[in-house]
Amino acid sequence: MLFTVLLVIILLAILAWIGYFSITIINYYRIPRLSKTSYEPLKNSPVVSVIIPTRNEAFRIEPCIKSLKSQIYPNLEILIIDDSTDNTVDVIRKIVGNDARFRIIKQDKLPEGWVGKPHALQQGSTLAKGEWLVFIDADTSHEPELISQVVSYAVDKKVDFVSLVPKHICKTFWEKVIQPIPLSIIPVLSPMAKVNKQDSKAAVAFGPFIMIKRDVFEKIGGYETIKSRIADDAEIAKLVKTAGFKMNLVNAQSLMDVRMYESFHDIWEGWGKNIFLGIVQKRKMKKKGVQILFLIFGSTGVFGVMIFPFIMFLISAFAFMVTENFQWERILIFSTFLWVISIFLQFGIQKRYKIGDAKYSILAFVGGLVTIGIFLSSARQTISESGVKWKGRTYLSKGS
Repeated sequence: MLFTVLLVIILLAILAWIGYFSITIINYYRIPRLSKTSYEPLKNSPVVSVIIPTRNEAFRIEPCIKSLKSQIYPNLEILIIDDSTDNTVDVIRKIVGNDARFRIIKQDKLPEGWVGKPHALQQGSTLAKGEWLVFIDADTSHEPELISQVVSYAVDKKVDFVSLVPKHICKTFWEKVIQPIPLSIIPVLSPMAKVNKQDSKAAVAFGPFIMIKRDVFEKIGGYETIKSRIADDAEIAKLVKTAGFKMNLVNAQSLMDVRMYESFHDIWEGWGKNIFLGIVQKRKMKKKGVQILFLIFGSTGVFGVMIFPFIMFLISAFAFMVTENFQWERILIFSTFLWVISIFLQFGIQKRYKIGDAKYSILAFVGGLVTIGIFLSSARQTISESGVKWKGRTYLSKGS
């Protein structure tokens, strides 16, 4: 009986991996792509306002500012809304020089009930002159053609909102091991191809780059409407979709890089702020019982896909060596196949989505364990209402 149950579980896990891979890859190929030469420059270029929130980014802001300075788009202004206690502003000024397109603005004091980033973006929007507003994260880097290509795409496709799927840079060991796990789960939780369909309720955006028409931004109430939401990118996408405006997710991996977090601590704290709280707020899970159920199913899902294949391989290998039982040999064969296929499929996902170093897919079980740890920690902080922490601030779930 035991061996039959184990065999069934392994077969279900194989099916789960095939399903996970299929959904992820299908979504990859069904979203449009931009390159340096996708569109000719517009003859009449609307004013575009790029807004960047910065908070203690001195150690990593340089690639972002340099790449924005190199943009070929002719009608551009760049507003940097700063709330730093380090020398971020000095670093920016040194790079910007006398480039009149840039303005550095001190962020207003954070009002009660606001999350830091939405507040900075809202402040920037009130000062911006552009017909289009572009919200960019400080950890990004862009090809000179990026803004030009995105604006041309939006005008050609008659869309009101565009968010870009970037190439994810991972340099340290922990980046390469952990980052691919939550990033590759996103297309399963929010199928990206459905986002581009007007008749679908699916709505998701990537915070590193969001472009929206000013009048649409104002009609949905801007960030004022979602001022307490930690996953502001997903929330504003939801507002746009619900209001009936046309939005698109676009693959821009050849035009844009992002390096989200660099150290283990940054990864833990960075994902910890939205891996549970962000989803709870977006899905409006106000009751603690519902949140606990989500915690159980979420943890079980990550364990079943990312960790179980390796654990089952170890258990069956050990049991067979100790007992030399034919039944354990059969389980070992199937569990080995499960683990191997999980590595190859994860490799394929990371390769397609350009997330870090695909060779590290062999350590997906380690990344899965850490991801569950982050998920549990974020859940504890959210459910207990002690609050998740990010860049020296604590955010509660009251906005959910």
